[in-house]
Amino acid sequence: MRHRIIQYQGKRYSLKLDEIVWQCLEAAAARAGIRLNQLVATVAREASDESSVTGALRLFCLRQSLERAEQLERELNRLSLASRGVPVNLVAEASPAPCLVVSRGQIILDANPAALAWMSVDGSALIGKSVEHYFQIKATLPLASIVEQFAKGLAKVFQARIVYLRPGRVIMAPANLCPVMTDNPDDFAYLILVDSADRN
Repeated sequence: MRHRIIQYQGKRYSLKLDEIVWQCLEAAAARAGIRLNQLVATVAREASDESSVTGALRLFCLRQSLERAEQLERELNRLSLASRGVPVNLVAEASPAPCLVVSRGQIILDANPAALAWMSVDGSALIGKSVEHYFQIKATLPLASIVEQFAKGLAKVFQARIVYLRPGRVIMAPANLCPVMTDNPDDFAYLILVDSADRN
């Protein structure tokens, strides 16, 4: 336990908390871009009359830790293949061919170096954008139908033709659309693997 006296706007708080609670509070203040004394005063103001300030600070840290754990779990689910623990971006990175990781909502989540070179773009211009902003994808089924089949758990590779407009050029190449299954069917991604050697 460590005793500290915190003062903010004329009010003093004499607090005795475990070191881990102080570390949590300092980290939360840093994330929020405020000073520790401001955070303590805010939590103290929001505490109910029935609880002590130290109890409110411990509860605040517990909630922060639970939120962080949930956030990390969501991130892990997004990046991992079901039951294998292989990050999706690592699969894309390992591909020698241009490879894009695309969300169910058609947002580009990641692109490997080969894809960035093939497209002649910077990753910051690509990540977070709609796949339809950059490409036309032609397959035997409409792209939305393929994505819905992936969402239902279909583990199948769909062959397609990808059309990309580069300034002054239209580039067409064969591509494979491949699902990346996760534990949560609502939170999945798929890969677009481009055969850039067979450009037209």
